[in-house]
Amino acid sequence: MSDEGTQHPLGDRYGLGGARDLGEYTQALTRLMERGRREQWVTVLSEAEAYTAAELLGQFAQLEPLGELNQLAASLASRIYRRLGA
Repeated sequence: MSDEGTQHPLGDRYGLGGARDLGEYTQALTRLMERGRREQWVTVLSEAEAYTAAELLGQFAQLEPLGELNQLAASLASRIYRRLGA
């Protein structure tokens, strides 16, 4: 994908850099999320930052509820809310 968000070196590190279109990018993000469920937890955000991220993901997910990327955003938002105890 030509979007500069997928060109970041972290994208290469996590297998996102080679995505050619939105479908492949969504699949790569889904695989990365599944991998993340098996890895050790590390706190990288404050509670307020995590809540903000969940809110933004949830709002994005509502824009097109049937879109693959939007469904992934909804899943991530849900996981963050659960971890926050919301």
